[in-house]
Parts: sequence; C-alpha cells; structure tokens
Amino acid sequence: MVKKGLTLIEVVVAIFLMAIVIAGGLLLLSYNLNVIKKANELTIANAILQCMIEDVKNIDFPPIYYDRQGNFGDRPNNGTNYKGPDEIELSSDGNDWTPTDYKNDFTVKRFDFRYDPNGNLLLDPAVEDTDLTAIHRIDIYVLRKRGNYVVTKATVYRTRNGMY
Repeated sequence: MVKKGLTLIEVVVAIFLMAIVIAGGLLLLSYNLNVIKKANELTIANAILQCMIEDVKNIDFPPIYYDRQGNFGDRPNNGTNYKGPDEIELSSDGNDWTPTDYKNDFTVKRFDFRYDPNGNLLLDPAVEDTDLTAIHRIDIYVLRKRGNYVVTKATVYRTRNGMY
C-alpha cells in the first residue's frame, strides 16, 4: 500500500516548528528595535550633555554681575548649609535645565559646588563666597523623564585661571 500525503501528526509537528522559528524571528526583531531605541536615547542624551558642557565653559569666571552666578548651576542646600556633591538627591534638588525641545523625554540637572584655593568646599550660605571661590565644580546629569534614572553625567571644573 502506497501512502500519499501527510498524517495529522506530521502536519502538527511542522506547524509547531514553523511557529517556533517565526516567534524566534519576531523576538529577535523586537530585541533589535529596543537596542536601536536605547542607542538613539543615549545619542540624544550625550548631545544634550555636550551642549550643557559648552554652555558652562562659555560663562565668564568670575561673572561680572552677581546675578550670573546662577548660570553655573543650582547650589542645593539643606536649610542651613549648602549640600556637598555626595548629598544631592536628583529627584528633589535642583531646577530643570532641559532645552525646550527635549522636555518631554529628558530632565537636565546642573549643580554648582564651590571650592576655596585650598580645595575646601564652601558650605556657609551666610558668607558671600564669590570672592572666595577658586574652583567651580559643575555636575551635570541628564535623566530620562520616565523612570527618572541617569542616562549620562559629567563634571566640569572652572577655575579663575582657566586651567580646567
């Protein structure tokens, strides 16, 4: 007796194998799209960060006018003294420095920490520290709006003699 065609089990096994191959291909495609999305996000975040770095580098040191001191970044305080770099909380401290076109996707935080010529952090807000400041340390964070996690960050130093 000669058999013609396929049995039901052979058809089911063939469909199952085809489904596994197609599902694997779709999962691989989905993974690749996620990688592309994250790479695009990182590229935009790095461009924003570079823009903020150049913005900080273009500020005169020391600024001619007292009101330009805020252009370096925010000076986070805890009510009595300024906070140090290791005490900031990205979720609550600082203003939003994000360029208008990217406010839906990112948040940019800039923090200004001032040091005297001996390298001591100036923490007393009662003292006018403009003349005491020898080094500005500006920490720049680019955070993803959704999830509020740091995508990229940088630290820029500005000195009176322009060495950094």
